Amino acid sequence: MVGDIFLQEALPKSAELEAVASLLRSSDIAFGNLETPVSERGTPIDKWINMRMPPALLSQVLEMGFDIVTLANNHMWDFGEVAFNDTLGHLHAQNLPYVGAGGDLDAAWRAEVLPLGEINVAFLGAASTLGPGSAAAEGRPGVAPIRVSESYHLDPLASLEQPGSAPYVYTRAWREDLERAIAAIEAARAEADFVVLALHWGVPPFWRPRFQDGLADYQIEVGHALIEAGADVIVGHHPHSLQAVELHQGKPIFYSLGNFVFHHNRGPVHETPVSRNAPYTVSVDRRNREWSETVIALADLSKPGEAQYSLQPALLDGDGNPQLLAGDEARAVIERLDAMSPEAQIRFDDGRGHLHLR
Repeated sequence: MVGDIFLQEALPKSAELEAVASLLRSSDIAFGNLETPVSERGTPIDKWINMRMPPALLSQVLEMGFDIVTLANNHMWDFGEVAFNDTLGHLHAQNLPYVGAGGDLDAAWRAEVLPLGEINVAFLGAASTLGPGSAAAEGRPGVAPIRVSESYHLDPLASLEQPGSAPYVYTRAWREDLERAIAAIEAARAEADFVVLALHWGVPPFWRPRFQDGLADYQIEVGHALIEAGADVIVGHHPHSLQAVELHQGKPIFYSLGNFVFHHNRGPVHETPVSRNAPYTVSVDRRNREWSETVIALADLSKPGEAQYSLQPALLDGDGNPQLLAGDEARAVIERLDAMSPEAQIRFDDGRGHLHLR
């Protein structure tokens, strides 16, 4: 299981990238988040950043070893319904299964079940980060949504002393969306021995007030509810950086694995009316260490409902391509992830992190 995948050019023929691909290919099933429509058509919708990937590069995703992807993310509708439908068509043509998106809400929430020996593994995908118009509904295509309501707390005394400070943001999942997600998990559990849920959620570091660093309230609410509904593991992405690992009822929630392959966007960036008139300015280097560290989560399924987890650290280079880490560099990533994960225990051994299930 890996984080965000976004290609803009052919992958280099390097020993470092071949080592990453060999790890994926050696797994029975490799699963990641395809963070882009696959199309050369469509019109950019009104949003801050629009991304898409040339169809010719989809074969590179397959060559890396991916067996299934989730499409539930905030960029899948970046070039509208035309590019969205192109994406589904290209994936069908390449025989690459996907979850988290479809021609209507039922299709977007439908699980894909893959056999792993005598164990059937079900995959689902959903997004709480939704591009405008991207949520699937009855009779409407899109991605599987778990929408979120926000409320804001203003502290008069703090505002008096620190005018211009950001308010505290409370978040909560839409009840009907969470109930739909629970039903999808229960349906997947009925036809599989092990259920994997990919969730596109959370807040990237530079979007969070420093005094509200970490997870949004709704992530804990949703993560716990879906583990209790029957998910065996939740794999998160969207913040483009590593975030905490938690165990709930003995099952792991990887809140964010970070980027996996993430090239510089060559599409319209800061060019749409929305982006040109947004009040935000961003001075963060997208290739700094926080944005470049990632882990590949490996689940070893010994029998139905049971798994052991190891974490292979990796680092994106200046072009956004991953390379495996070893030695002290690998240890540093795992120790940092362990430090940000008070509800889990991750120990470094033999070049990888190992999640202690208790």
